[in-house]
Amino acid sequence: MKSRYVFVIALCAALVLVVPYSVTALPQFSLLSGNKCLNCHVNNQGSGLRGELGWYMEKEMALLKPRSVGLGWLYDLDRESNSFFDGALTFGLDFRMQSARKPTSAEAERRIFPMQLAFYAAWQATSWLTLEGTYNAGPLRYAGQQSWAASVVIQPTLTSPQLRVGFFQPSIGVRYDDHTMIVRGIAGADYNPLIAPNYAEYGAEITYDGLQWLTLTAGAFLPKSLSQLQTVNQKSETVPLLDGLDSNSNFSTLAKSPTMTAKAMLWLRTEDHVINSYIGASVLNNKAFTFLSAFAGVGLTDRLSLMGEYALSGVKDGRQTRNMTAELSYQPVTGLLPFVRYDRGRTRIAVPNDVTELAFQQISVGAQIFLLPYVELRPEYRWTDTDAYTSTRWTVQLHIFY
Repeated sequence: MKSRYVFVIALCAALVLVVPYSVTALPQFSLLSGNKCLNCHVNNQGSGLRGELGWYMEKEMALLKPRSVGLGWLYDLDRESNSFFDGALTFGLDFRMQSARKPTSAEAERRIFPMQLAFYAAWQATSWLTLEGTYNAGPLRYAGQQSWAASVVIQPTLTSPQLRVGFFQPSIGVRYDDHTMIVRGIAGADYNPLIAPNYAEYGAEITYDGLQWLTLTAGAFLPKSLSQLQTVNQKSETVPLLDGLDSNSNFSTLAKSPTMTAKAMLWLRTEDHVINSYIGASVLNNKAFTFLSAFAGVGLTDRLSLMGEYALSGVKDGRQTRNMTAELSYQPVTGLLPFVRYDRGRTRIAVPNDVTELAFQQISVGAQIFLLPYVELRPEYRWTDTDAYTSTRWTVQLHIFY
């Protein structure tokens, strides 16, 4: 067995107990390259397993060439994809670890901890039928978070609508690879996600991606994971987010209260392929609870990207959230992407004769540094401000992927 395979197996064996993390595409790459998420990922949301183009792009995304630093032995430099058996079977993985301190206390100790160990696979059974799945090892930290997802994808032709059935995350908003962003969270001194990393539901989606400039998606799901979430009512009581449903609700009860989703996205490019952009909106609704998102981005091919998202959620006369994020990235050379991001969130809790509003804002300055193929360092410096504290912290993340 070649040394590179020994290295991968040893790494995976040593990192069995890790914390799941939101594994997603990098939407700024879409703006830098002009590609839809589906062009580089098996999932049309742009998450998880990389397809042939996505894998090859990441192979070339590096500041250093393996042979130039004596690491050519670690890479199969002649391989052009992560697929095997004439493209029928595709594999992938993501591992992340981070050094960070909690922002809530000046005495917080710096910790080095694993964040993710995710495995992906897809099997193209026929030209129109694909089975795909992912597994994240480790304990679950947040309500609604899942350790696995799997689906069957049926698509007769490349330009026909696609039907996806299984246990997976509904298509809402933009999927990022940083769960500290506030856009899907609940603002306050103790940050908690509203839509958790690796949130997934049993359900089905129909997606139309037949036009280069348009993506349309509609879905229906059982609210099994969503029913695990809680909110605050008018009496300041913590209650289930979905009235009449909780984590113990059975199938027949859940089926009477399906979650409905819809998403529309335009992908616009100039004829000379210099300027790339997207704009879109999505909605997730289950009776009194609604999550709305509007998002847009613009980029210069191989140089610059600017993207943002604004999200609203809430239950009438209960807890409501208003969050936004904006990020600017620049690529001076292949493999180096400095960025600056601004996050702002507001959580409003209405109770009799009073309204409580919690605030959160954060500025992050950092860089994605792809040292070698499939190896990324991401240092960040963050300024965080809430009603309870103001702090500054630096973090650094190591990301190894395939």
